Amino acid sequence: MGMFGRIILEILILWVCYAAYMAVLVHKRGPVGGIFFYPQAMIDRVKALGLITEAEFRKRKRFAYILLIAWILVIPGVMILWINGARSWWDCCRQFYALFLGAEFFDWLFIDTIWVALSDWWLIPGTEDLNDTWHSVHVKQWKMLQLIPFSVPLAALVGGLYWLIGRMM
Repeated sequence: MGMFGRIILEILILWVCYAAYMAVLVHKRGPVGGIFFYPQAMIDRVKALGLITEAEFRKRKRFAYILLIAWILVIPGVMILWINGARSWWDCCRQFYALFLGAEFFDWLFIDTIWVALSDWWLIPGTEDLNDTWHSVHVKQWKMLQLIPFSVPLAALVGGLYWLIGRMM
């Protein structure tokens, strides 16, 4: 399998990892379990309704971001350095860029657009008047295009980190 095919396969693996990440976050509490992904107005309303305490919110958010960092940094790092054998700064950067955008495409299309904006699963009773702040494809439509330029400096930074790690191997 060539490098292009390997990157596509690795992106698909990241999609599975991201789906598992979301399942872990929401499996017990439903949409309230992922409330930190909502706009602040929604977070405030859910807290005011007593559906989540401030302490639980902070704990779940901290857990989610630690897991997210592991998912978006560690797994691609293993793929890029150990599986693909990248050792140059350029190879590390471009592979991370491709993997990151591939994973973000899944987040944008399947999670944000289809699951969040087009389904009713994420609706929280008592917050219906706030749906226009987040429950619409129009809120999500430009996210992917905005990520393309944002991802360049991120790939340079993370690719540089992988390159340094690769030099120590």
